Amino acid sequence: MVTTVGWILGMLFIHPFGLGASGIAIGVLQWMVLQQQMRDVRRWILASIAGWVGAWMITLLVVPEDARLLAGFILGLGVGAAQWMVLRREVRWAGWWIIISALAWATGLGLVPGVIVSGTIPGSMTGIGLEVLLRHARRGRGQGEKHTVAT
Repeated sequence: MVTTVGWILGMLFIHPFGLGASGIAIGVLQWMVLQQQMRDVRRWILASIAGWVGAWMITLLVVPEDARLLAGFILGLGVGAAQWMVLRREVRWAGWWIIISALAWATGLGLVPGVIVSGTIPGSMTGIGLEVLLRHARRGRGQGEKHTVAT
């Protein structure tokens, strides 16, 4: 849900700045949820912003405006790789996060476009993926912590 809310908040800005604002809002809102789920999530916001803005700049420079599927894939790949840097210390099989993120954003932005749907589809896909990954935490987390995520 927080991914969808972040997406919508960002889309209130004028194009093309809405996409960058969405990435920042999504990273901050996800951090708010994940700080209850992971030990060291302080870097999540920075990783999210760096990955999103970096990938967004690449899409602005090299991806044609009508290539939404490719733009979504690049955005998901960029933010997923940056967030992986945080997740790899917390969960086993964190590399799957990059793939999940890339496919989720390609689907949301390219296959099923629409302001709300473009945030809901990736939010659902990444939320489910993160929930599965958090169930496979690295040892030494805490005693009996429950991992329920609403991204």
